[in-house]
Formats: sequence, C-alpha cells, structure tokens
Amino acid sequence: MNNVTLKTFFGFTRHPFPAVWPPEPLFRSERIDGAIGVIQTGLQHRMHALLVAPPGFGKSCLLRLLVSEMNPREFASASLVGMPLSVTEWIQRVAERFGIETAARRGNAVKLLRNGLEKLRPHPVLVFDEAHRVPIEAVELLRSLAEESDRPILSLLLCGDESLGRSLSKQAHAPLSQRLAARVELKRPDEDESAAWIEHSFRTAGMKNILSPTSAAGVFAATGGVPREMGRVLSKAMERALAKRSQILSDEIVQEVLDGARVSS
Repeated sequence: MNNVTLKTFFGFTRHPFPAVWPPEPLFRSERIDGAIGVIQTGLQHRMHALLVAPPGFGKSCLLRLLVSEMNPREFASASLVGMPLSVTEWIQRVAERFGIETAARRGNAVKLLRNGLEKLRPHPVLVFDEAHRVPIEAVELLRSLAEESDRPILSLLLCGDESLGRSLSKQAHAPLSQRLAARVELKRPDEDESAAWIEHSFRTAGMKNILSPTSAAGVFAATGGVPREMGRVLSKAMERALAKRSQILSDEIVQEVLDGARVSS
C-alpha cells in the first residue's frame, strides 16, 4: 500500500485538476456561454473581438470552446500564443499559420500576407491567446491590414489579462481599441458556479465528487472561485487524503491545505 498512486487510490481515468489543460468536455456555464455568444456574434459580422480576464479565470479554455464551435464553412481560424517577438516575426508567424507565403523583409511580408488573406476562404480569424505579450504595434498593423480592402479580410480575437485592457485604454492605441467592437470581460464566478466546476472536474475524470459538501464554501472563499487556484487546492488535498488513506476530501484535510497555503504565502 506504500507505493499506491493517486490514480490507483481514487480510481480516476485522468487527474481531475491537471496543472496545464483540463480534460474534455470542458466546463460550461451561463457566464461562459454568454461570453462565447458575444464573441460569436461579433465574428459573424466580421468584427474584431476582445476577451479580458485575470490569470487563472479560464480564458484559454473559453478560447478552446469558441474555436471548436466555429463553423469551418464560415471561418478559417488560426491560433497563436503571445510571446516577445518582433513585429516582422509576428507577420511571418501569422502568414505561416494560414499557409501563406512570407518574406524576410517586413514590407514584403506584409504585402504577401495581405494578398494571401484576400484570397483566403472562408473568412480568416486570428486568435491571439496571451495577447498582452504581443507588441501592440504588431496587432495594430494586422488590424490596419485587415481593413484596407472594401471588405474585412481578417478578424482578430485578442485574449489577455487586465494589462491588455489597460494598454488598449491609452490614447495612443485608440484606433485599435475602437475597432474591437465585440468585448467581453470575464467576471469572477459565483459560489454556485464554482461548485458546479468542481463537480464537473471530478465527473469528467471518471470520479464521484469526493469533496466534503461543507468544505466547498471554504475553498471558494480562499480562492475567490478562480478555477486554477481551486484546482491547486483540491489537487493538494487529494495528495494529503492519499497520505491519510481517506477516500473523502474532508473538512480537516481541506483546512490543513488552506492553512498551509496561508503560511507559505
């Protein structure tokens, strides 16, 4: 019994609270569906869209849901994750993701990208996750390029944390900000939605909900309902429960984890 693993002890098919990507099907709620609806409507009208939320609030998962529901007959989507590249490098990466020829010099790369997007069918949508890490100059260049023709040849979906919203609020970036017609600020989930997220995470992993009902409120209060933080707490609680050979995440076990988190912080 000393070498028993979490998977063996709790009998899950996949860890309910993985550090990187949660298992599918992804969690949905009225709040998430509402955000998806706003962005979908904007894209259908060939608008640019903005999604802003604090870290750990499920932006990337929402984008996965959104992209999975795009009609391939209506949209050709390409997804990129923000990183510190030059403007020219971003133009080249966008071209490569859409299968468009590119060039070493910025001017030539922009011209090739514009010509390629004009020919692309169906309508291309560029999804930028972690967009706060992309130089605003690169985003503005793509926005300008998208609107040079009689019809929009590209829609941008920018997803980032609050720093992206603050950057776009500056007067210097007003032309770009004004073009982001479909806007969503992902709000903090309430206690009921957080409880539903926990239930979903266990169920998707092939488990029953092993969290003591009386501990759910404490987890929500300690984490603010942020999915990433709730997952960290519950993952540590499962490890502690294994050490105690407990099949339930009891009030005592959860409180020990929360107390430890407060001490370490």
